[in-house]
Amino acid sequence: MSRIRRDKKHDALIERLTKGEESVFSDIWHVLIFAAFVGAKNQKRYPIKDFESGKAIPLNYLQPSCGPGFLSLLGIHATEGNEILRSKDGNHDAQVLIFEEYANAGMEIISERVDSASSPIEAILALIDDGKETSGSIVLEGLI
Repeated sequence: MSRIRRDKKHDALIERLTKGEESVFSDIWHVLIFAAFVGAKNQKRYPIKDFESGKAIPLNYLQPSCGPGFLSLLGIHATEGNEILRSKDGNHDAQVLIFEEYANAGMEIISERVDSASSPIEAILALIDDGKETSGSIVLEGLI
């Protein structure tokens, strides 16, 4: 799998978080990375049900910030072991799928927070604060 899919139902939220006066993130992949952290922090993964292949993001977009190391860490977190790091057929695809599912769950959580906050930045900052207040294996500092 060389592309990261995203659920179509989150397109409006991604647009809101990356464009205009309320934008919080500069790029779509920043939103997805943050969403994957939020999903992992909350130990939630949701499969992608409705996606457009033309809107999938090339995997190399993650390279400048975190690349394969980020996918590996999420894989280890999800499987609670390092078997997913082995060079076996399907392990890379499994890492991408884990990322997609954590990001999809994170987008659901972000959506709920944005809908109930006075602004998207307030919602994102509250999520970061939540990540700092609880002890967990996922750290949200420095993502924005």
